[in-house]
Amino acid sequence: MMDHVNWAVIGTGTIARRFCADIRHSRRSRVVAIASRDAARAQSLAGAIGPDAKGGSLDAALAEPSIDAVYVASPTAQHRDDALAAIAAGKAVLVEKPLAASAAEAQEIADAAARANVLCMEAMWMRFTPGVRAAKRLIDEGRVGTLHGLDAHLSYPNAFDPKSRLFDPALGGGAHLDLGVYPLSLAFHFLGTPDEVVETAVRAPNGVPVAGAFALRYRQAVATLGFGFLGEGPNDAVVTGSKGRLRLRAPFLCPPALSLKRSGAPSSAAPTDGSLSPVRTGLRGTLPALKALARPLRERPIPTLYEGSGLQYQVDHFTDLLAAGAGDSDVMPIQESVAILAILDRFALVVSDPR
Repeated sequence: MMDHVNWAVIGTGTIARRFCADIRHSRRSRVVAIASRDAARAQSLAGAIGPDAKGGSLDAALAEPSIDAVYVASPTAQHRDDALAAIAAGKAVLVEKPLAASAAEAQEIADAAARANVLCMEAMWMRFTPGVRAAKRLIDEGRVGTLHGLDAHLSYPNAFDPKSRLFDPALGGGAHLDLGVYPLSLAFHFLGTPDEVVETAVRAPNGVPVAGAFALRYRQAVATLGFGFLGEGPNDAVVTGSKGRLRLRAPFLCPPALSLKRSGAPSSAAPTDGSLSPVRTGLRGTLPALKALARPLRERPIPTLYEGSGLQYQVDHFTDLLAAGAGDSDVMPIQESVAILAILDRFALVVSDPR
């Protein structure tokens, strides 16, 4: 086992700073370099981390022999180039979600990593948080039964600003890539690859999606997924199955709690010929009836504790893979990241005819 993993972080934005803060909760990882095209910003973030971290250029970080892994936290449109540069340098790569701006670019990354025998994974941190892991375990144990549905929605208000990375198509903007990737990835994680996908979107004046929805059809299940910048949504997720219902409390990315409601079994005393059963009157008959009605409504809360904002759990998984010499993740396989982006490609930029 590796004693520790030295990380270089490409980028200095919000997600890069969250990563640097959360990695302090990681079992055996540390950030030792910040890479940016803006040297001053790189040095500033490195200084905030501590005296052992250095800030500088991407080339300098990739040339440093002590760097074991690279976290790509640059804008989405830059993911492909930064990931390919890290792979060419022989560094393991964790790429912030989405893996790239398109499925074609994601496949380039996957192919390059395979040729170089370098570990590369999309940083879909949601799949590794304690709450989502607990939900997946309950599903795999059959506690919800055969899955029949998933409802998940992720929306946060963001006023339209064409200069913001969230809305600038040149930077990989759009609510589909920023938020829609999460419920879609959750559906793949819980239900697998869908048989059919239908999508719709509301677009900003510059053509990028600002809200949208998917309907995913499976052999025995349907997933309805929403996302957007137009307002705050419920931001939870509900899994329904033949034995009950499992709710991931908001935000479902790193839920503070789950709740499991088991379906009530049909009463063996229920008439089967369509006739009405005798009605018992009085308190003696009322209390059992009320208990019978309440039984299926019981919802068992399941707290899910976590540290920081939750990004470190994917780091621990990644470092375990690296120590084991693995070429891919069994929790977030790189070809699944490509398949998810192939669906997100359906929301590609649409510019209305000015006429």
